Amino acid sequence: MIKKVTIITPPEYDILVLERLGRSGITQLKEVAGAEMDRLQGMAKIEHDYKTLYERVHSRYQEFTGMLGVSLKPYALTLEELKEFAASPSEVVEKAVKELERLIAQFKELKDSQSEEVKYLANELQRAISEENARYEAEKERERATYEAEERRLSTSQLSMIASSQELRSRLSLIEALKPEEFKSSFAAGIAKNEDIEKLQEYIGRYPEVYYRTESISPEESIIFIFGPEEVRNWVEALFLVFNVREVFEVMSPGDVLLVLDPEKRREVIERYREALRQLEESQRKTEEETPERPKTDLERILNLEIEHKQRLESLMRQHEERMKELEAKHAKEIEALKEEQVHALSRIAALDNFLKILSEFKVPMLRTRIITILQGWVPEKKVPEFEKVISGVEAEIGEKLFVQFSDPDPEEDVNVPTPPPEIKPSFLQPAWTLTTLRGWPSPHEVNPAYITILIFSLQFGLMFGDIGQGAIFLIMGLYLTRKYKRGMISKLGTLFIPMGISAMIFGFLYGSVFLMEHLEIGPIKIEPILLSPIHEIGKLMKMVLGIAVAEMCLGLAIGAINHIKEGEPLGAIGERGLGGILFTVGLYLGGLEFLRIGDVMALLSHWTFFMMVGGLLLSAIEPMLLSITHKHFGMEAVGEGIGALLMTFVENLANFFSFLRIAAFALAHASLAIAAEALGHFMGPGGLVMTNGIAMTFEFVSSTVQSLRLLYYEFMGKFFQGKGVPFRPFEISSERETETQIVQSPEKHI
Repeated sequence: MIKKVTIITPPEYDILVLERLGRSGITQLKEVAGAEMDRLQGMAKIEHDYKTLYERVHSRYQEFTGMLGVSLKPYALTLEELKEFAASPSEVVEKAVKELERLIAQFKELKDSQSEEVKYLANELQRAISEENARYEAEKERERATYEAEERRLSTSQLSMIASSQELRSRLSLIEALKPEEFKSSFAAGIAKNEDIEKLQEYIGRYPEVYYRTESISPEESIIFIFGPEEVRNWVEALFLVFNVREVFEVMSPGDVLLVLDPEKRREVIERYREALRQLEESQRKTEEETPERPKTDLERILNLEIEHKQRLESLMRQHEERMKELEAKHAKEIEALKEEQVHALSRIAALDNFLKILSEFKVPMLRTRIITILQGWVPEKKVPEFEKVISGVEAEIGEKLFVQFSDPDPEEDVNVPTPPPEIKPSFLQPAWTLTTLRGWPSPHEVNPAYITILIFSLQFGLMFGDIGQGAIFLIMGLYLTRKYKRGMISKLGTLFIPMGISAMIFGFLYGSVFLMEHLEIGPIKIEPILLSPIHEIGKLMKMVLGIAVAEMCLGLAIGAINHIKEGEPLGAIGERGLGGILFTVGLYLGGLEFLRIGDVMALLSHWTFFMMVGGLLLSAIEPMLLSITHKHFGMEAVGEGIGALLMTFVENLANFFSFLRIAAFALAHASLAIAAEALGHFMGPGGLVMTNGIAMTFEFVSSTVQSLRLLYYEFMGKFFQGKGVPFRPFEISSERETETQIVQSPEKHI
């Protein structure tokens, strides 16, 4: 079932062997032990603090790969590098850390250089925009002077009123749009035209750490809040210049800003501004009615100036965008070239990081000296060909042969030998293996009772819960749950429902019960008891149950005898857990049948079944004494053990035998519910049948399940199962770990 494997390899290849074994997941490693290994324990055993070495490399390696943003291709190691690592891991780690620091510095230097180029372009754009704005303001000032001369024809009071109205409306819109929380947390806020905000989004989006919010203040304009780090403030100010975004502080007075920061005063001022604006607009309306029509003013020149200004700004932005694209392409090529240059060196460090992680995380038990490394482990017998294939792959890579030896576990040297779980067929029944492991884990010297436990448990449940309809429901539930849930307790319960439902249906046919209804006629089909009717043939039911009890107990005792032989103690097969127990149990059953036939106790004492029982008890008493004689320490203690074994055989087997009568009791309880269902059906109609079936499929189902488990674990498995084994836990490396390390031969040395 399981094989012990010993691998001897030069120390430079041990990590490679470990990695391949970890990826295959078929070997459980163990501490190196054995008479031939004892002398090596005292030799120059080498140990290193791999955890500290791993943490030193991994922190820098992770930092750099995060900066570089590259996924490594399968990396290659030379045999010389493996040997160097095996000889002195600390020196290799120090070299790797220095190399990482050099690579990080090189990458940062390139990124800083690229950042300076981007800043230079941004500053150049900002200077060009500033010059354009200054020229535009000068031209606009000249045109405004002409415009103001024409405006002088309007009355002073009317102009003042118009200006006040516009100022009040602007202030009110701004104060309403500026939310205290947003204004406090933003590092820039401005007023932009709605048509320019979409273009602003494109530029702001280049900085992932920068985000914005907008609040409309008029059909044409919105206030935009910019949030992010202070490092990008200059860039945002440049964008405000390009798109003619006015700073909030240019429009609002300091008093208004303070109001925005105080929510209570802000609400009061908003109401006051609204009232003042309403009064001012009313006054303006009356003034306009009394004032001659405002003269038409030629604003075409100012409008043309603004259009030309905007076009020139857009031209500057297009030029900047083209130069930025060229710069980004140049930077991308530089980064790619650097990656290609660095990835070779980084791949070697990645291999080192992976090796150190395996050695530090899994605490691999191996014996390493300066000359050889010894690994030992357990491999399931059916996995040996796969194991040999893995080792052959390693040998093909390194060009050398490794020493690999398989052997059977030694009862004296090997303790805690693991037992792999069985592969139950059909595969959907695999979770039912839990039915065995709840009682314990079998040892390698025990018969694995996986199939037997499923069969016995289901048989006992069906005997107690025989019903075609209810069994079919549990079968359907089991099929549904096993299909929907692949892991967890629900999947295990669903798996058990399948054999339980099938067994309940089989005995339902034998008992003639469908949803607690007996003698059911469905058209031409009439369902009648085939084997027996539990409620009407109680005596026959009791004989059948006791016969099944004897069969189960004898099966358990026979397996116990086999286990004694497998453990190297054939004498144990004749005692309490073997032939002695079988003879007593069979004699007890047959003697009981004979007593029921003749009804004479004294006659029974001379019957052959009585001598069969006595023979079983004697074998149980003799077995401990024979064991003592073979081990050469016979004494009164052995006699006491023999007497104890005789008493245990008598008491335990007698109690177990009659304990099986609970099967008949619960079968009768189930049949009694059928009587109740019939009575309630006459009284309540279909509701009575539904209610009794509900009781059967809940309370009675749970009771029958618990009793089946009790009989399985104590009366049956107690005859042979120790459950003191150790689960097989293979050494595994997650598939999410880095790409598998590969070995290349050094160009200087061919192997």
